[in-house]
Amino acid sequence: MKTDTPSLLPEDTTTAQPPLLRWFIEQIETFAPPAAREQRGQLYADVCAMNPHPDMPPAEHIGLFVMAQIVAAQQLAASPAGRKLARGQNAHETWYAKERRRIAKLLQQIQESPVVVSLQAAVRYYPAEDVTCPHGHNLKTCEALYGLRFTLQVLERYPVQPGVRKQIERLRRREPYLPPLHELCAPQGPPLESLSDADAVGLPLSDAAEPHAVYLLGTVVSRLRQTGLSVANSCAYVDRILTCCFDQPDTDGSRPGLLAEQWRRLC
Repeated sequence: MKTDTPSLLPEDTTTAQPPLLRWFIEQIETFAPPAAREQRGQLYADVCAMNPHPDMPPAEHIGLFVMAQIVAAQQLAASPAGRKLARGQNAHETWYAKERRRIAKLLQQIQESPVVVSLQAAVRYYPAEDVTCPHGHNLKTCEALYGLRFTLQVLERYPVQPGVRKQIERLRRREPYLPPLHELCAPQGPPLESLSDADAVGLPLSDAAEPHAVYLLGTVVSRLRQTGLSVANSCAYVDRILTCCFDQPDTDGSRPGLLAEQWRRLC
């Protein structure tokens, strides 16, 4: 249902963006903090404005690459390898971490149901006839497979830092037998203006900042550097992503410099 709230992207940019971009943004909105929605809208607009022309192929679209890596970073951090408990936790901290994972699992089960379009204030359902796609998958799974295949293909097109190759392999092992793109349903995504502040709830996030930061440094910074941005400016984008997409604010303003040092160690 269309709302009166502003679009996530400025009006003069939404018409030029591919439907797949809207789908990735919708995925980000399911886990990103609702309070930072305005900041994310500006982030989306700034990244998409880097494209040299509006009708470039999806594989070359800078915004698509960055949004895909934000989703991939969350998928990797939410996997069992990214949820190890820190040593020295007391009983309450251990209970809290387990309870966070339990609630996240329940919400994830709802979100991943083949008949649920998205987890908002009100659940939207696919019509019964649209649950199964022409490829024999449920439509939601087919679109998710398309998103993963696209992400892996652009990572092959634009080399990443050596320090994140193990994470890329973990991403690839999520679905070892991925069909090619032409055998999957390309996600369309909802109109960006339909994702309202009132509807956004956000899924519980991983407590570990490190998996997000390392992955984004090795992928997003490398891609932005290819557009001519400096290391410092590219790391500033990662800082913004951590703040408004993963609810990890930079408390003292020192993180961009620390990210730049960490990026150089990944080279």
